[in-house]
Amino acid sequence: MNALTVNIGDQGESMKIETLVVGYLKTNCYVVYDGSGNAAVIDPGADADRILDFLREKSLDLKYIFLTHGHFDHIMAVPELKNCTGAKVVIAEGDAESLKRADRSLANMVSMDQQPVEPDLLATDGSCYEIGEMRFTYILTPGHTPGSAVIICGNAMFSGDTLFEDDCGRCDLPGGDYAEMLRSLRKLYALVGDYDVYPGHDVKTTLSRERSYNVNMLEAVRSTEG
Repeated sequence: MNALTVNIGDQGESMKIETLVVGYLKTNCYVVYDGSGNAAVIDPGADADRILDFLREKSLDLKYIFLTHGHFDHIMAVPELKNCTGAKVVIAEGDAESLKRADRSLANMVSMDQQPVEPDLLATDGSCYEIGEMRFTYILTPGHTPGSAVIICGNAMFSGDTLFEDDCGRCDLPGGDYAEMLRSLRKLYALVGDYDVYPGHDVKTTLSRERSYNVNMLEAVRSTEG
């Protein structure tokens, strides 16, 4: 199993992050949980059985399914997880239709059958959700999609397809907007402090590193100068 467990110590109880690489696009699905067995899953893009097996193995109680955006490779396991656990599904309003429409999730572009699911909660900028002593905060970051967001918990930033090591999410798909992406990258650049960045694909990075080396983020900052 492609998995990496990270302990984060500023959440009261010890918080752990399990990374499951799922689907043929190798999406990072994150299981975030505390010492009391409270859990959230971020971006379950495929392989619901693997995710459920991990939850059972660790005796975790799944409270929320958090989505950074609505593309198929981040949402296809949502219906089964919701049906099996009763967890609440959270997505930003701009991408809510992607949970019900294959043309919005782009599942139709890859000939995948999508089972519609209704979101339980629509996140806005700054929406917070508490699970035990863990606190998850949505920051809206449109650009890759209209409803893209990053989710912060402690010093962990789950950046979806907004921010990667040395890169940002593509903006040439339906709903993408590079000008919006630059505004979102400026917003992340301006956050106080540093974060460990857990992206929707590929490797972990840090916000401080991206502030220094990410050409898209640096372009975003330069575009406001002068």
